[in-house]
Amino acid sequence: MSYPYFPFSLCQQEDGQFMLSSPYGECKVNRDAAAILRLCNGSRSLQDIVGKLQARYDLDHALMHVKSEKLINNLAAKGLVWIKEKPMRWFNAPPPQTIFWEVTSRCNLQCLHCVVSAGESVTHDLSTRRCLELIDEWAAIGVQEITFSGGEPLLREDLFELAAAAKQRNLTISMATNGTLMTRDVARRCKALGFDVQISLDGSTAEIYGAVRGRKEAFADVMEGIRNTLSEGVNLTVGTVLTKNNVDDIPELLKLVERSGIPYFRLIPFIPSGRGQQNRDLELDPLQVKKVSEELVAQRDLWSFTILPVEFELTFSAPSGASLDRSRASECGGATHYCTVTPSGAVLPCHYFEGVVTHSVRNRSFMEVWRNSRFLNYFRSIEIGDIKGYCHDCRWLADCRGGCKAANFSYKDPFQSNRHCWVVRENQ
Repeated sequence: MSYPYFPFSLCQQEDGQFMLSSPYGECKVNRDAAAILRLCNGSRSLQDIVGKLQARYDLDHALMHVKSEKLINNLAAKGLVWIKEKPMRWFNAPPPQTIFWEVTSRCNLQCLHCVVSAGESVTHDLSTRRCLELIDEWAAIGVQEITFSGGEPLLREDLFELAAAAKQRNLTISMATNGTLMTRDVARRCKALGFDVQISLDGSTAEIYGAVRGRKEAFADVMEGIRNTLSEGVNLTVGTVLTKNNVDDIPELLKLVERSGIPYFRLIPFIPSGRGQQNRDLELDPLQVKKVSEELVAQRDLWSFTILPVEFELTFSAPSGASLDRSRASECGGATHYCTVTPSGAVLPCHYFEGVVTHSVRNRSFMEVWRNSRFLNYFRSIEIGDIKGYCHDCRWLADCRGGCKAANFSYKDPFQSNRHCWVVRENQ
């Protein structure tokens, strides 16, 4: 039995056809295809869909089945329909521990790998009043932490008002910033509120940094921002998105982190989402990522700063031997322990899933969206047994549960073996 799910949007055009919009682009479909897609809700089987269509259009059942199955399979091959062998479930999910909050889509840089294509504002950010209401709700339901991001969160004029409101309600606050706007005054305000800060640094020189971040002159600004942050005693992590542009620069970047007195370093995988879809050539082969990751792990004790865990680091040790329950959720933490709230108010498992149809907190309470969003519940319904390919029988599957789902989402195939895993790559 197959249960198809269409997670994207349809909009009727003047010519009577429908525009299908997804993170992978747009295409037109006719009225009959649109009718089929609207019934693909993850809860109905193909048989259920055909039955509803037959009742509506009084067509031959066998013919309708063949045509519906062909359309669904063709769109599934393009990543536009997802197919599971079990129906999605609805969960009475407890509130998340962490909210990753994109408070604005504005940014002063044009980074090639930007997940949200930040730059000029493309949407109306939530109002200050609505943001304060959300903070009240999150504190009341038991959320523990808010991470402010964007775009560039420091471009939002009321950022520190929102942060202060969260702090007053005993929420832990942190911020992900490009660091170019981190003046001494901003750093002092971060310190006064108890912000933890992550600053993006993708190269040890202006040329390497600027090749990805869009403006090499910004390298001096980010280094000044790092100095200001450290001088005010703010807890700082530097995050580096690993790409072909900077893979050979990692040794020099580590030396720069050491010289600068930065306490934490994080290597971030590149996922071709948002603006990154147009810059897929930046992505490394997983075996190249493995080489860098192995070197980082081996060097942990050689530096004064802490190198935070890297993706799939667990494969450098023997599997735990934990029993594998294939009906267990193949969860990565998204839509369960944490979620992303976008500038428009959409609630997503994480920011890599922008483009799916989900509800917004602009006009609804967070808990209403959290519990009733079909996409969030579908995401929670993905089981280890849904994973195909090499991962299906991997020795580490009980531990990693299939890893990051966003990597596969960016390649239109959410249920295949993980695109980032070097174990998969070595055994293909």
